[in-house]
Amino acid sequence: MKNQKIGIIGCGDYLRWQSQDLKNSKNVKVKSLFDPDKARSAKFAKDLGGKSVGSSDEILNDKEISIVCVFVPPWIRKDILVKAANAGKHIITTKPLAPSIAECRAMVDAVKKNNVKCGVFYRRTGNSGIETYKRIFSSGKVGKLALYKQDWIHHYPEWNNWATDPEKNGGPFMDAMIHNMNISKYLMGRKPVSCSYFSENFAHPGLKCSDTDFMKLDFEKNGAAHLFITWAADLAVHSRDGNDREHIDIVYMITDKGWRITEAWEKEGFTITASRSGKNMKWIAKDFKDTTYDRFADSVLKNKPLPSDIPDVTEASEDIKLIRDAEKSKKI
Repeated sequence: MKNQKIGIIGCGDYLRWQSQDLKNSKNVKVKSLFDPDKARSAKFAKDLGGKSVGSSDEILNDKEISIVCVFVPPWIRKDILVKAANAGKHIITTKPLAPSIAECRAMVDAVKKNNVKCGVFYRRTGNSGIETYKRIFSSGKVGKLALYKQDWIHHYPEWNNWATDPEKNGGPFMDAMIHNMNISKYLMGRKPVSCSYFSENFAHPGLKCSDTDFMKLDFEKNGAAHLFITWAADLAVHSRDGNDREHIDIVYMITDKGWRITEAWEKEGFTITASRSGKNMKWIAKDFKDTTYDRFADSVLKNKPLPSDIPDVTEASEDIKLIRDAEKSKKI
């Protein structure tokens, strides 16, 4: 594979979580980084290689850079991403795509008009466990997925002033549970047809958003996802420099053939277990051979679809529309 050069716009906490994957990549190289806080971009330049530059335009105007990582908060993402697409750059960004449907539409239009690729990283990205689930359900061995159930409990983000603002991010569901809504759609493999959505505030009346959200998302052919998230409990925050906090995850699935599907880390690795009538089947997830960045770069170089674990900008936009419509109690 031809070595491709990457520019990074936004050197906050998300880049910290992505650093190891970037360092492990064999066929991409970080050339330039920009952040309004020059100390942060300089720190990551030292860690990842490349050069800290004085503006995002230096990255967007650099003809050697083929891929731009737009790792900025959702409420300032649209203008940067549209400018990157207009500059002919392929784009990597993260969820939630934007706080509004209109902003999402502008980004989708720019990507399509300029015929560039735009991948949006979710929890399913680079996640071999989710890909293993997909293969299990696609095989038909345990039947098709009928019920996806997930509860998340963790402390609200208190290290920035935008994550709890509905106009800038959207609260617990948009900020975090969107990961699992996207996974449920991917694993169901059929269209959502209706949605019920509830929001509550139990313990933090000072927040601009609710502290607890629940969605019941119904799919064609008798499928449903029950998605619950709460920031109400004051769980431990390990670091106020970023997203490092106590997290409780309760998840299971049920198929139309009566199999209960659970997951756990066992000595062999991430293990998925299907149980029915006292009988068990197990699958061990195997890591991807290449990094997410190498696989994205390969799709750019060979002009082929993005890897299945990387949603594109259209899918990410559809997620925002689904949530915003659900908040207004509309059918989708």
